Amino acid sequence: MSIARRLLSINAGDLRPFKFTIETTSNGTQFELPISAPSGIQPNLTVSWGDGSSSTIISVTQADRFHTYTSSGTYQIIVTGYCPGFSVDNNPSYKNLYKSVDDWGVVQLEEVDFYGWSNLTSIPMDGSNNAILNDGLNTVKRFNSTFRQTGITIIPNGIFDYSSNVTSFTNTFVFCTGITSIPSGLFDNNTNVTSFSGTFNALLNLTSIPSGLFDNNPLVVNFESVFRNCRKVAGIPTEFFTNNQQVTTFANAFNMATTSNLLTGVTPEDANGDEIFERGSSPIGTDCFAFCSGLTNFGSIPATFK
Repeated sequence: MSIARRLLSINAGDLRPFKFTIETTSNGTQFELPISAPSGIQPNLTVSWGDGSSSTIISVTQADRFHTYTSSGTYQIIVTGYCPGFSVDNNPSYKNLYKSVDDWGVVQLEEVDFYGWSNLTSIPMDGSNNAILNDGLNTVKRFNSTFRQTGITIIPNGIFDYSSNVTSFTNTFVFCTGITSIPSGLFDNNTNVTSFSGTFNALLNLTSIPSGLFDNNPLVVNFESVFRNCRKVAGIPTEFFTNNQQVTTFANAFNMATTSNLLTGVTPEDANGDEIFERGSSPIGTDCFAFCSGLTNFGSIPATFK
């Protein structure tokens, strides 16, 4: 399945600030800019702290990455230049200060991680919604744990459309319990992905899986725990995983982790009518369909897959 997307042409030198907002509740609050160097290349950026002051940072260990706010209040922080990594999980003591992501900007991000930012309830949308463009994600290589355990409730259409170089969505949305649906064609432009391990693990209120979700991802080898504990999902689309013939593991992929789940229907077949446990490549299937007794063909699933 393929759906039309409106893609923009991005010039390498067309930089735009990355913007996010924090809120301090007491005078003298310290904040650390959560920058990282995922490829070993140091940043070269200017940060405007939102209180009239700014710093130039060329190293992830530079003392200027810390800033103290004299007064309590809400501050929009603006990052301009080269910022290869942004990892909230690197400084967990500041997570309660974050309020929103306002613009992805274009700062050459390779990795972005908001793991545990519980106050993050929405993601900047793409330009088709007359809102914030997500072209700043075109350089991201890994979305590992990017939105893990955040408070987001909606995955925007086209959020990953510019990220043609990404290779991994490991644990991207783990425990985002406010999410109830996944947009069709979410990964259509991510043809280089090799891992969807744990991508939607423990989305406790997800109710459905769109057909053809992984049709454009032929290089995937790892689907471990991809929908583990998605206990409100009512069924698995037919011909799911048809174009994913290089997979080496489906371990825990649909393990519901509890008998109190809504999964019914049958296990997914590919276009040739082969079940994922009938593939000649013999992928690992440990606990793939554990607690899935509501499936009509549960009795015929081999023990190695349940």
